[in-house]
Amino acid sequence: MRRAMLFALLTIAACTGGGASVFVDNAQCESIVQRFEAEPLAETRVRLSGGGFTTLVSVEVADTEGPRSRGLMCRSEIPEGTGMLFDLGGRTTGPFWMFNTYVPLDIIYFKVDGSVSGTAAMLPCTREGGEPESQWHSRCLEESKDYAPERSYTHALELPAGWLSSQGYNLLALPDDIRITIL
Repeated sequence: MRRAMLFALLTIAACTGGGASVFVDNAQCESIVQRFEAEPLAETRVRLSGGGFTTLVSVEVADTEGPRSRGLMCRSEIPEGTGMLFDLGGRTTGPFWMFNTYVPLDIIYFKVDGSVSGTAAMLPCTREGGEPESQWHSRCLEESKDYAPERSYTHALELPAGWLSSQGYNLLALPDDIRITIL
């Protein structure tokens, strides 16, 4: 009962803010939800411009190790026009993965000058019918794919899968002049 009440309160609190976070209610996600409450992320907006289009995105900012390692894990939905901006604090080639992530995401990796280093459409590990939660969790831990661009990057932007196309962009063929600006 206490866990259900905590989940309900966190969901209501999250939905009143700009990020409108809705979390999955299961044992593996409980600690992530608690960390989110203890360490709420800063929020800002970013502008994507290029190819004749400009789009604003409301983002949570993951700029320290804890939030970067959790990312958008345990979210049951990511509202359109929102996402998460990862500030890696310098150049990296490290991968992202979809372990404990329940919704498909698009990711854009950015170089220090704001230009694109790479993109990927990231898919969650789906739960097979009747599969016990613990078995699904173990299987997904083993099967989670790494997503990394071929070149180094300093920032990454995760968005709801397909949302970019509603804004006039093709994730896998972004314009050469597209840039991200943190507002």
